[in-house]
Amino acid sequence: MRLRLLFFLILASLIAVSGCSLRTIPPLKYLPLLGKEKDITTTSVLIHALKDRDLSVRAQAIVLLGVLAMQDDKGIKKEVTRLLGTALKDRDPGIRLQAVEELGRIEGEYTNKYLLAALKDPNAFVREKVMDVLATREERQMKALMEAQMETSMESTPPEQ
Repeated sequence: MRLRLLFFLILASLIAVSGCSLRTIPPLKYLPLLGKEKDITTTSVLIHALKDRDLSVRAQAIVLLGVLAMQDDKGIKKEVTRLLGTALKDRDPGIRLQAVEELGRIEGEYTNKYLLAALKDPNAFVREKVMDVLATREERQMKALMEAQMETSMESTPPEQ
């Protein structure tokens, strides 16, 4: 008991002499690297949503990844296609179908390797959807090419007098 009282008195006198030094120490979040708050991106949230046990949460995450993929940022497109590629390994074939659809809306330079992997899917509907997506993508590219050619031919043809 005496020891505790002595310890308390020594501690109190040290605080009284030095002042409250706790105010002079900045919170850890202001010290570099020690307490820095981690940046949480939308894709990191969607990563967790893709692992959710609820089917509707995983499906909504794929829809949101498709929305993110429409941005012009190449880094985001790469990250989104990687995440959609992981969604191709989902246990539910409906989720895999949805992931193939979203991959089909993104440029081939980012998604072709994932679509190739989806051609090995055990579900025939998923494999068929890959072919549909590729056909739709090629039709879109041909249509854009033909429109561009029409515009250039219209510009190069002199107006009739």
